[in-house]
Amino acid sequence: MEYEKSCGFVAYRQIGSEKEYLLIKSINGDVGFPKGHTEQGESEIETAIRELKEETNLTVEHLEGFRQEISYSLPRKENTKKQVVYFLGKCLSGKLTPQANEVKEAFFLPYEDAIKALTFEDTKKILKAAEAFLRSR
Repeated sequence: MEYEKSCGFVAYRQIGSEKEYLLIKSINGDVGFPKGHTEQGESEIETAIRELKEETNLTVEHLEGFRQEISYSLPRKENTKKQVVYFLGKCLSGKLTPQANEVKEAFFLPYEDAIKALTFEDTKKILKAAEAFLRSR
């Protein structure tokens, strides 16, 4: 069995009293959160920060205490299991600019719309956990 690891962010911005979550549509059409493969010597959080910047040109304030993990088999790579670790962050700066070779579109949506837009049940669970975490603060 082969293993791959990616890290990313559930990122949001605050507009008045409303939160909007950052989603990306990949080249293959799936809607999820910015994430990418870890590089040699990189921590999980370093990977997540780098990938967010690469894929969207945004930076975030990392909110301590939120770390969610999912794993699944890769349909296009037989015998490969992927682990993805997500952190939570509040957007600080940057002009939202999708990375052309990997991201078809990047956009913000309110929670209810974001839940509907996400492609996979696992990422919907991650967003629900992020929303619950933020409401509990």
